Amino acid sequence: MTIDDRWFAMQAITIMDVPSSVVYFYPRLIPLHDIDVDSNEIPSPIRCSSEKLRDDGVYLLENGIYLFLWIGLNVGMEWVQNVFGVHSAAQIDIDRTELLEIDNPLSMRIRDLIEDIRIQRHRSMRLFSRLVSCFEFVQFEMNVFQLTLVRQRDKLELVFKHFLVEDRGLD
Repeated sequence: MTIDDRWFAMQAITIMDVPSSVVYFYPRLIPLHDIDVDSNEIPSPIRCSSEKLRDDGVYLLENGIYLFLWIGLNVGMEWVQNVFGVHSAAQIDIDRTELLEIDNPLSMRIRDLIEDIRIQRHRSMRLFSRLVSCFEFVQFEMNVFQLTLVRQRDKLELVFKHFLVEDRGLD
């Protein structure tokens, strides 16, 4: 985490309302591999622990500032093809910051869910965007609400696991 990232987090915390700060300190981990494409509800979050991550699962982690999409290496080929347009998790371009717009119910549902979360967080972080505009001279390497793809066992998994708060202090 850079100095700019730390400054950004400290400033964000000072203006968060209680519900936003709860999500910041205890992120939501949402399983997407069994998502109901016919529902408009956000799936129930699970405990924020690496023990809950399945090799054949896909999870969205969000804390009001960061969005991570963790992809297990054994996710079904059909799921990967419907959402990412490739045949296996190993072929997913993790440098992308948005999902492909593929015309099928699963892809549309996942993209809609991510957009719903962004809208929820945008409403609660309006004051924060004003704060950032006051400090336009500061160059941030990070983008608020930008989707970060994390494949199981890749380098970024260490960053992702930093947000799994139930794993802290177990060493």
